[in-house]
Amino acid sequence: MASTRIREARERDCGEIMRMIRELAEYEKLSHQVKISEEALRADGFGENPFFHCLVAEIVPDPGELQAPRVVGYGLYYFSYSTWNGRNVYLEDIYVMPQYRGTGRG
Repeated sequence: MASTRIREARERDCGEIMRMIRELAEYEKLSHQVKISEEALRADGFGENPFFHCLVAEIVPDPGELQAPRVVGYGLYYFSYSTWNGRNVYLEDIYVMPQYRGTGRG
């Protein structure tokens, strides 16, 4: 049985992350509000000073299976600093593709 792995997103994941951002916006009936692009995700998240960080959930096939790992979810977060409270981390989005929800994989 395939397993699930959570890992830091890589620049090459931006296409899959963008696809899921659109899925989430479509579900919320807010597609018209998505202004970000895959290129902006790359520039803003994977440059020298990233504005955000991202984890992805991927399904990893069993050894011997011909499939490549598949990204099925993401969590996008960023850090901020409060002059009253100090360090903060904000989870901007967390998304798991509908077919993987409730399966223990997302």
